[in-house]
Amino acid sequence: MKHVPPPLDTYYRGITVHADRAVVWRWLCQMRVAPYSYDWIDNYGRRSPRTLTPGADDLEIGQPILVIFQVVGFERDHHITVQIKPGLRWFWGNTCCTFRVADSADGDGCRLLMIMTVHDRPGRLARATGLYQVRKYFFPWAEFVMVHKQFRTFKMLAEKTARENPSKEAGNAGVIPPG
Repeated sequence: MKHVPPPLDTYYRGITVHADRAVVWRWLCQMRVAPYSYDWIDNYGRRSPRTLTPGADDLEIGQPILVIFQVVGFERDHHITVQIKPGLRWFWGNTCCTFRVADSADGDGCRLLMIMTVHDRPGRLARATGLYQVRKYFFPWAEFVMVHKQFRTFKMLAEKTARENPSKEAGNAGVIPPG
């Protein structure tokens, strides 16, 4: 991965979603608004919105996303790549995630995929305090649980959007206008 130097660990996640790729990608853009996993843990107890936020899909390089990440690459209806903000890498490592939406092999919906790459060389502070060992053990398990919940939530919301708005333009389906 071009954003993360070796040595690295790589984790993969995926789920089938019975909705158009544009609808699923649009829900992924909602990560700019909220995390969509366990809100009581990573959204300060606030529920992630169940409607699409206007403008959330207006992505730009460097934008904050998922609290501790920033956008480093994207292609509309295909992928969003995010990386841990530089000031947080001392603990989280140089972590980069690509959330990809791909056509399903059977033509029924699409696949939502995540590839997470973690640079596995701790900073001095993490080594000196022992925090690296905690992160090294805890991170893969926490990531598995949180992304699993996030993907199930996106699946449910995208499939609901597809059912309720079949005739609307996919990328704008379910958007509540401001005001």
